Amino acid sequence: MAEHIPQDEIDLGQLFSLLWRQKWLPIFFCICFVLIAWVYVQNIDKKYAATTTIQIGIDQGNVVSIDDLYVLEARSKEYYSTQIELLKSRSMLSRVVTQLGLTQNDLSPIMERPIYQYLPSLKPKKTKPQATPSNTDLAKKLQKMVKISQITGSQLINITVTAPNPKLAQSIANTLADVYMQYHQDSRNKLNDNATKWLITELEQLKSKLDAAEENLQAYIKQEDLVDLAGILSLKSKDIETLAKQLLIAEREVKALKVKYKIIQQTQDPILLLLSNAIPTNALVESTHSTLSQLKLKLAELALVFGPKHPKHIALSEEIKATQATLNQQIATLIQGVEYNYKTAIKQHEQVEKSFKQAKQEYQQLTKQQNKFRQLQREVTANQELYDTFLKRLQETKATKSMEKAFANIVDYAQINPVPISPKKPLILVLALLLGGMLGTLLVFVIEFSRTGVRDKDEVSQISALPVLSEIPKIKRRNQNGNPMLPTELFANEYYLESIRTLRTRLKMNYEQVNIIAITSAMPNEGKSTLALNLAKAFSEVEKVLVIDADLRKPSMAQKLGLPANRQGLVELMSGQYKVSSCLYRQDSLGFDVLTSGANCDNPSKLLLSKDFPRLLKGLAKYYDKVIIETAPVNLVADAQAISKAADGILFVAKAEKTPRGFISHGLGLLNQVQANVLGIVLNQTQQKLSRYQYRQYIKPVKPDSKEAMPANVVPLPKRFNGLDNEAFELQRQDLLAQYQKLNRPPKRLSLNKARKQ
Repeated sequence: MAEHIPQDEIDLGQLFSLLWRQKWLPIFFCICFVLIAWVYVQNIDKKYAATTTIQIGIDQGNVVSIDDLYVLEARSKEYYSTQIELLKSRSMLSRVVTQLGLTQNDLSPIMERPIYQYLPSLKPKKTKPQATPSNTDLAKKLQKMVKISQITGSQLINITVTAPNPKLAQSIANTLADVYMQYHQDSRNKLNDNATKWLITELEQLKSKLDAAEENLQAYIKQEDLVDLAGILSLKSKDIETLAKQLLIAEREVKALKVKYKIIQQTQDPILLLLSNAIPTNALVESTHSTLSQLKLKLAELALVFGPKHPKHIALSEEIKATQATLNQQIATLIQGVEYNYKTAIKQHEQVEKSFKQAKQEYQQLTKQQNKFRQLQREVTANQELYDTFLKRLQETKATKSMEKAFANIVDYAQINPVPISPKKPLILVLALLLGGMLGTLLVFVIEFSRTGVRDKDEVSQISALPVLSEIPKIKRRNQNGNPMLPTELFANEYYLESIRTLRTRLKMNYEQVNIIAITSAMPNEGKSTLALNLAKAFSEVEKVLVIDADLRKPSMAQKLGLPANRQGLVELMSGQYKVSSCLYRQDSLGFDVLTSGANCDNPSKLLLSKDFPRLLKGLAKYYDKVIIETAPVNLVADAQAISKAADGILFVAKAEKTPRGFISHGLGLLNQVQANVLGIVLNQTQQKLSRYQYRQYIKPVKPDSKEAMPANVVPLPKRFNGLDNEAFELQRQDLLAQYQKLNRPPKRLSLNKARKQ
């Protein structure tokens, strides 16, 4: 037996088929929801809307600059949000309530609903009159009726009012726009008046500050005796520049003389000083130095001839000493000159430096005086300019006080719209229809997915590898409450008859050698006994049939046939109390024999597992073409497994939409364990039916109307046989059948006749 393998793919065909089978459930939900929605839209309060469009933040040229005091920057999102909230504010709506004289009844009138005529109990009871609501309360209620929105990318704002009647909606929308315009005009006038008062006060204070600043400036000029600070500062600047140059020159001269002075202080030899640059050159000094050199040369030459004590040598030496003294005196004089020049340069540098510092101090003093002067002058200028500005503003404010400037403009006033915006009947009905269909469809899927039983042969094929031999439709019995089944009830329904005959045909064609057929099911009350009786009726049309009630635990066949419950049957036959002929039940109207279960049996399994039971079935199969056995449910007891070994084949009955899939798999598994020959599955009490018209075309051909005239071109044929010929044919058939029985099965017919005689 193959197990069902779940697939991930969704079969849309099965879903549509499921919806088509259960189509009345979504249709019922759709009808109910549409009816509820229709009642709702017929009794709900109608709402009317009116819209006034205004333009805010009009960009106009300012006549005078006083408009800058009233900031009207209307190009930011925050500004538009502010104006929208201002239009919805309680203070603004309170003005509307006051101007129109609105009452509680105007905003929330009591409507007479049509449903009250049919259900008066739903009509609200009259309550005591409540206190008159204040303007603030009415404004809060009006806030829920007003919707303010900005048209994207523009300066336009829509004021939409929803009210119980169109005229009230128009009045509120237009009045709110007028109140908004008047509010801004009053705000601007109030701001203008406040600005005028403030400007006058500020001008008086600025006048005092300006006078004080001018007095301080004049007093400072007089105190410092200032005439032309700019000219004096220019001259002082030139003097400082000249002194700076002189100071630089003096510093350089001092540095040069300082170097010579240090060399003189460090050198003791006059000749070395003469050779250095420390002392200036002198013609007299150079001449004396040259004479001295010549004398020394002459002495050297004389020393080669005369000795030191020679008069010439002594005279020349004295002359050299005198010349040397003269040279030293001259060098000393030059050194004194260098020292004098160095000291003089230092004094001159100090004098220039002192003059430079004094000039700088005078210049700084003059600069401080100029800064103070400029500060006082700036204070006077600033006060003068501020005073002039405020004076100009005051004049502009007085000039624009009587001028009205449009801050906003009403583009379109609201018009009366007689068509209500709520409720939207088509939309509500369509949504109710869709909701009903969705809920109905969802319920269909919930029922389907929560269903455990099999519905059709396709599902049975998925859980087993066995063929579905027939689908038996569900037919209601005429006699209910456990009344016996009349023979006329067998094959009473044409659809049921055709399904039973289909089962018979498939068993006859596919399992010709199967004579003993057992019928079982997974659970009780799945229609085994009814199927056994009807299948026996179908086989009795072409063969000799015996039906055995082998469900010894809960027999039902005797009750269905109206037989006594204690009538002898299978139990008595197996125990040897009665013979076969005494236990069989025959009735000509049935067309087949019945062997009921008999008395209660304490151990049915022992009876069915005994060797006598298979022998009995084989013996009965010699006298009957088909032996049909009803067994107990295979999932509950082992009786069906025991009988399956003695039967040639077994039919498994499953009740459509009732028998769980797991029970069917388990039952087939139990039969497979004992290697039972399961012929197939019969799906009982299915909901599918053929088209009545199409079906009757085959089972009930249309009878020709005798009154209708036969066409002229049709020639009637004579009858092939008359009544006498039919009788002769019947006698001949019976004679041939008797001969066939004698030639082929004489022992069976003989034994059967003996059994009937007994």
